[in-house]
Amino acid sequence: MVDVRVTDVAMLGALRRLGRSRVDLITGVVMLGSVAVTAGGAIALARELPAWRGRLAVTRATRLIDDGDYTAAIRTLLGAVAATPRDARVHYYLGLAYARLGVPRGALNQLSDAVRLAPGDARVHDALGQALRAVGDPRAARREFEEAARLDPGEARYHVDVAGLLLDAGAPAAAVARLEQAVRLKPRSAEIRLLLAAALRRAGDVNGMAREYTEVRRLAPAGPLGEFARQALNERSVP
Repeated sequence: MVDVRVTDVAMLGALRRLGRSRVDLITGVVMLGSVAVTAGGAIALARELPAWRGRLAVTRATRLIDDGDYTAAIRTLLGAVAATPRDARVHYYLGLAYARLGVPRGALNQLSDAVRLAPGDARVHDALGQALRAVGDPRAARREFEEAARLDPGEARYHVDVAGLLLDAGAPAAAVARLEQAVRLKPRSAEIRLLLAAALRRAGDVNGMAREYTEVRRLAPAGPLGEFARQALNERSVP
């Protein structure tokens, strides 16, 4: 059964009152329907265009950020923010560009908006934590790092970020616990093991420090990290 709406009935009545033939009547209904469909498509397209432009801007800006052209990335993303102010990705990448350019307040503003729009995204919490740390607010930075670790506990770098703040706060034992957690997640990361060795040293665990330096040498024998670990072990062996 065809569902005839009240507006369709009214349209048919109007056409009949104009004295059109049956063929004209059908043609008129089809034409009016086509206009309605076209208008609906135009409205849908108009709604989609800002999001589409936002995606294009993010794609272009990420390339610019990777190339180190932060000014051009910011210019691109400012236009995207105006077009799609509720797109968390645009604020996130704009915040990263400001941070890379050395504009911490700009980064803080944009990343705060990104967190507000995407509170369940660990990446934006971590990036906001970095911005807060840069402006000298370690307590708020730790809240964001901890939230990032809670949202994505399998990502080692969030635990590393928390550990860095703990070391800055003079809590090496707590930092060791977080870095050990990060090592369990990425056991072949020479960088994390080197940080763990430094934290163990500050915590007074010389044997643990030597163990981690030895592991760094095994994982990165030919690189600068392995060389640093070798020198640290040699210094330890000097009476």
